[in-house]
Amino acid sequence: MTPAIAPDQVEADGGSFQGAVRRMFDGLAPRYDSFNRWASLGMDEGWRRAAIARLAVAPGGRVLDVATGTGDLAFASERAGGHVVGCDFAAAMVRIAADKAGETDSTAAFQVASADALPYRSGSYAGAVSAFAMRNVRPILKPVLSEILRVLQPGGRVVILEFTEPTVAPVRWGHYLYTRVLVPRIGGLLTGDREPFDYLNRSIDAWFSPDEFAAMLSECGFADVGYRRLSLGTVALHWATRPSA
Repeated sequence: MTPAIAPDQVEADGGSFQGAVRRMFDGLAPRYDSFNRWASLGMDEGWRRAAIARLAVAPGGRVLDVATGTGDLAFASERAGGHVVGCDFAAAMVRIAADKAGETDSTAAFQVASADALPYRSGSYAGAVSAFAMRNVRPILKPVLSEILRVLQPGGRVVILEFTEPTVAPVRWGHYLYTRVLVPRIGGLLTGDREPFDYLNRSIDAWFSPDEFAAMLSECGFADVGYRRLSLGTVALHWATRPSA
């Protein structure tokens, strides 16, 4: 079983939090896609469509998918006309994304890279996307956002999907029951490892509110920052642009 991970843990021992998260996702990689499908009740595809619609990169524009996982958001970006590169610090995830690309006519490229040290030229991307990954880099969140800002072209947009707590009480109670009780129990029974599902809940609890994360995007130098809630307020769709001057 994967060791328990506290999402607010300080990386005092040289990256213990990030290393533990990487190992967890490497282990989860073979069943990651099926986990996303059933845990989101199939809504993950709609969330990706909303993100790509908000990104609105011109056909042929270069798009970077930060913390791409198994590549689903990268492939959605490509279907919308983008020329896509996906990166992730979990090598097992990247291998699956590359295999999926090889099984289709996709030209998306995937590579292992840490989001706080992106191996790309400054101003080389028209757009950037990331889905449900910022919680996993919380100890280094500002360096990650600064790196995304750096690789964007002036006027380039970033779109980020992240979980959030619903504001309407009945929805919040139902969401709590589903994510805190049902998902960990069912996930643990299906996979033999409950820890990734418990980690999901801990990381959501430790995450910023949409207003707080929007403020952080502004602090890191982004402009035109905004967000909207999806799926009864359980997911926040954030966007921001690199200033043109």
